[in-house]
Amino acid sequence: MALLSVDLKEGTKTVHAEAERSKFVKYFFKGEITPATYGRFLISLYQVYSALEKALEENKDNANVQLLYFPKELARKEALEEDLEFFNGPEWREMLTPVSPAQQAYIDAIERCSKTKPELLIAHSYVRYLGDLSGGQILAKKLQKYNDLPEGKGVAFYSFDQIENATAFKDMYRIRLNQVEVDEETHQAIVQESCQAFIRNIDIFQEFDHELEGLPLTKKEQEALAAVPIETAAAESTGFLASLAPSNLINSLAVAVGLKSNA
Repeated sequence: MALLSVDLKEGTKTVHAEAERSKFVKYFFKGEITPATYGRFLISLYQVYSALEKALEENKDNANVQLLYFPKELARKEALEEDLEFFNGPEWREMLTPVSPAQQAYIDAIERCSKTKPELLIAHSYVRYLGDLSGGQILAKKLQKYNDLPEGKGVAFYSFDQIENATAFKDMYRIRLNQVEVDEETHQAIVQESCQAFIRNIDIFQEFDHELEGLPLTKKEQEALAAVPIETAAAESTGFLASLAPSNLINSLAVAVGLKSNA
């Protein structure tokens, strides 16, 4: 059986690239996501992380989930609450309902994993947290640059104060991934669930397409964006996804939200 960290990276390449080509991500890197739209996007992230962190807590005694459970270092819910109040005001909780279709589908997927096969939560953790951790500083700078944010405000989501060395932490995380002990069927199911997590992120991005100004990406633009290595794009654009699935927010936006998810 191949290493899980390797299979996750290789198995999610295609859908990862698709997430990076989303309209939302393109506009985020150009600084054309308004604070109001970003504030609503944070609501989507909050729904996802609330479900994920609740599920991880409920399954923390599962031997395999426990390997990748770092609530002190990685949990994002409280940080999101801080940013939500900054962008949306003190009444931001009123924006949690109604839950959008893409948000609900993501929540349902996490809850299904939690109740039927907790090992699959590893896929969601991988896509979200490694992406957030990898691209957080870049994305924070983008937000601050284009929105003239006060120092340290509105970017708590991208701040991992409990992690001294992000590179060392990610290396350790990959080692833990490779220590997961599951049969081949579950191994492949984790990879497939990671792909689905990317798709869930794309679906959330698309809920904001109607708010984005300008023309849709042309075929030429899509090909040009796809041809740029992730590392180069991040360096030149000074990235969600979320995110994601993970090396920058493209994944986290593609999440963290953060998000090269297949880092």
